[in-house]
Amino acid sequence: MRNLVQVLVAVGFIGALAFFFLFYPTQTVEVLIWTSGEKQNVLKPALEEFNKQGKTVLIGSRRYTVQAKSVTVNSGEMYTHLVRKLNQGVAFPERTAGAPTVVSPSTSDWLAQVNLDAGREVFNFAEMTAIVRTPVVIFTFREMAECLGWPAKPIGWSDIIALKESSQGWATCPAAKAEWGRKPRVAFTDPAVSSTARSTLQLLYQAAAGKSGSSLTLEDVRSAKTQNYVRRFQATVDHYYPETLKLQTKIFQGPRFVHFAPLEEYNLPWLYQGRVNAESVPGGQVVQRPITEAGYEVVALYPKEGTVWHDNPFAVPNAEWVTPQQRAAAQVVKEYLLSEPVQKQFVAWGFRPGSNLPFADALGAALGINPNEPKKLLGRLNPEVARAIQNSWEDVKKPGVAVLVLDTSGSMSGERIQQAKEGAKRFLDRAAPGTHVGLVTFASSVQVRVPIGPLNKTRFAIVEAIDSLTARGNTAMYEAIKRGLELADSYEGVSREAIRGVVLLSDGIANTGSVGISGLLKLTDRQEREVRLEFPESAQLRNIVASGLAFTPQNTVHVFSVGIGEADWEALRLVAEGTGGVVVRSDENGLGPVLERFSKYF
Repeated sequence: MRNLVQVLVAVGFIGALAFFFLFYPTQTVEVLIWTSGEKQNVLKPALEEFNKQGKTVLIGSRRYTVQAKSVTVNSGEMYTHLVRKLNQGVAFPERTAGAPTVVSPSTSDWLAQVNLDAGREVFNFAEMTAIVRTPVVIFTFREMAECLGWPAKPIGWSDIIALKESSQGWATCPAAKAEWGRKPRVAFTDPAVSSTARSTLQLLYQAAAGKSGSSLTLEDVRSAKTQNYVRRFQATVDHYYPETLKLQTKIFQGPRFVHFAPLEEYNLPWLYQGRVNAESVPGGQVVQRPITEAGYEVVALYPKEGTVWHDNPFAVPNAEWVTPQQRAAAQVVKEYLLSEPVQKQFVAWGFRPGSNLPFADALGAALGINPNEPKKLLGRLNPEVARAIQNSWEDVKKPGVAVLVLDTSGSMSGERIQQAKEGAKRFLDRAAPGTHVGLVTFASSVQVRVPIGPLNKTRFAIVEAIDSLTARGNTAMYEAIKRGLELADSYEGVSREAIRGVVLLSDGIANTGSVGISGLLKLTDRQEREVRLEFPESAQLRNIVASGLAFTPQNTVHVFSVGIGEADWEALRLVAEGTGGVVVRSDENGLGPVLERFSKYF
């Protein structure tokens, strides 16, 4: 009897254990994906659906429910955060949602740089899988491409350089239009944060040296001949932008704003499908609409010198913060993202699939791209060579001329003027060392506080002038903008090729000064009839368009405006339209980051 009881107890215990492991609720393992922003339109809803499916992973004798979420982190910021954490133990910023299980920058080139700077293999390239792919292309308008002989003739970086250096420019093309201007206008983003700009800079060095991938050496990068070629291309640049997102919106201004821009291929479908914000339309609205509604057709040129894939890797770091459970769960998430339904969603958003899913019927000429391209691909660079190219940026880019124009009228009193001062200082600290900077302030009158000069000579004079500012008086904004434009245009301390611009900060409505809005800008109504105004109310400007400046500068000068609070948004929109510039909304607490970002326009 006693033995029977023991047997029953043992059986009961085993049964209880079996019940526990079979029916006890599984634990959850969370997978955090850092992703570049362009994939989020598909990735975020796809992961929300994934989480509803209750997928699990068995690890040993334990089953875990897998949950996943994605957070947008710029590719360049991923690199920075990872290296700081690995080398210095710096905590990941709160906005990144914590330590990543998976990182997916636009291109795995950033991860090769992480391996180099961390001094070990944080990312195993043999284990990486592309979620989607997209090549680096040259964006242009169809009629411009046809002027250059496309599609019969392949076009590349050298053709843009030749167009710039030709005395005839676009005049060599019988079909060229007057609104284009004689010389090409290229827009370029910041390679410190933009994957496209980083890759394009690498492509230019390879084109200059006539080498591909790992055959490019440090000696090639340092060669005067190679760097001169890169500078010749940079001489074609009319606009620098801190990021692709802002550049996308400006394309809707057409050929009077930009002729060519390095972009990832998916941007072309987005433009045709109306997935990009169309900025600066009459009335100041920001809407999404197809580029064809603006009257333009756009195409992707695949550089004849060769290009690279942006592979958007699914990469799990070999780091102490990734648990074995997360590593196993990540594989479940990867399989889901490579499944046909999810890959079809990515294709619908203009990406080439990471799987073998056919895509040519969905991505073709109707969207400005060629599914049979690219035919010439360049290999992966040695990470030390890639770093040397990145470090050369300040030496090969165009110099910049920036005039800070700060509103010190009465409405800027209190916290606004203090934050404006701090923001202006951040601009100075983040501007490229070769930038030439001056300072203008305005209230009831306009004052040139510090004439333009090399930043290393004007930095502290500008800081001292900023610290002395007080807020009072009216708002002579149009006069101040014109004075800033004149100073930037006439400055002879750099070459004519320099990027020239005014950085305007204002929270008010122009109500005084020797210059009204028609003394600054050419204004028309929607029927293209000339309009003359001086100091209009904002509502009077809603259906007005600015076609350019009311005077003729020697050089192209853009105005980059930061509007605060009750600023005259319609007036600032027109200033951006008329100068090919940008306007950004901010509150006093956001001025620092905005002005810091504006430093990348130069």
